[in-house]
Amino acid sequence: MTLALLITAVTGAWAADTYTLTFKANGNTKTVENVTLPKTFSCNFDDETSSGTDELDVIIQELYGTSGCCANIAPNSDNASVTCGTNDASNQYIIVSAPFNGTATVTGRYIGPNNNWFDYTLEISFADLPIEVTPGEAANTWTFAMPAFDVEIAPIYAPTAVFATDGNLVLAPTAVEGIYAESTDAIVKAGTVAKIGETENPQGIVMYAVTSTNQATAPALTAFSADVPTAKDITIGSEVLVWYYIKGADTPEGEEASAENTFNDSEIASIQVTVLSNKFDINFKAANANTIKAGKATVKVGETAAEVDEKGNLTGVKINSKVTVTAKNGYKFRKAEGKKHALK
Repeated sequence: MTLALLITAVTGAWAADTYTLTFKANGNTKTVENVTLPKTFSCNFDDETSSGTDELDVIIQELYGTSGCCANIAPNSDNASVTCGTNDASNQYIIVSAPFNGTATVTGRYIGPNNNWFDYTLEISFADLPIEVTPGEAANTWTFAMPAFDVEIAPIYAPTAVFATDGNLVLAPTAVEGIYAESTDAIVKAGTVAKIGETENPQGIVMYAVTSTNQATAPALTAFSADVPTAKDITIGSEVLVWYYIKGADTPEGEEASAENTFNDSEIASIQVTVLSNKFDINFKAANANTIKAGKATVKVGETAAEVDEKGNLTGVKINSKVTVTAKNGYKFRKAEGKKHALK
């Protein structure tokens, strides 16, 4: 995991394309989402005989549970980001022109069917939105642009997960020698992660990725897996790089994040591992004329006929392949001896 600083505005929002406004009245709350500023919430006074379809009318109906239309809107706040309409019955509105710090209050008179009316008060505020913070390359330095109002900063400081130690030896992953290509044997000995305090819980899990030695930088995190790498997908003997890091433990469910229960990812490191070739050569040599070259015998690897060169060599035979040498009709082998042999 990579922890982020949590920075939220005390009230209000900033530097966003759209906002969420909250209207409060009569013990009820109405939210209006995806508001682009400036925004005019209007209400047609002449529409009182209908249920009302203008946004301000709909908001008041939802808060007070009655239909009708609004009139006599007046400001009751020094906040310059909210302005109100006049007593002109055809021009009733609230304009929210910019985000603001705090709550704006407006009052008005709501006129319903049969000229029933009541005075109301609306409290208008912005939903708190996170402030965007930018992590540095090492994730230990964060920056953000200060908005035009106070903010509350709630950073989570977490240590980096580390490997366990045995004396002065750090128990990070180490290369395993003598592994053949395409085998299911692990090519590294898994690292051991340190415990969290006095518990048996590790500070995280080790993640691995394998690349060629030509790769100068670590692969993307999406290339990593918790599976200890094997030679299964390495088709030829070669040098490879095994990249690894500790993925820090997340905060346990139901607990608050702290330096004792939450850990950041470690830096990515790599080790070079030699994977042995799993292919070897055979030299067919007879006491008399070379039986393979003379056409007196044929060779198959598995179920596939094999081509033996003029020197009697068959190259690139995989470990554990079934090699079959068959004499042609009219010939039999008196004996066949096999031994380790270095081809020349």
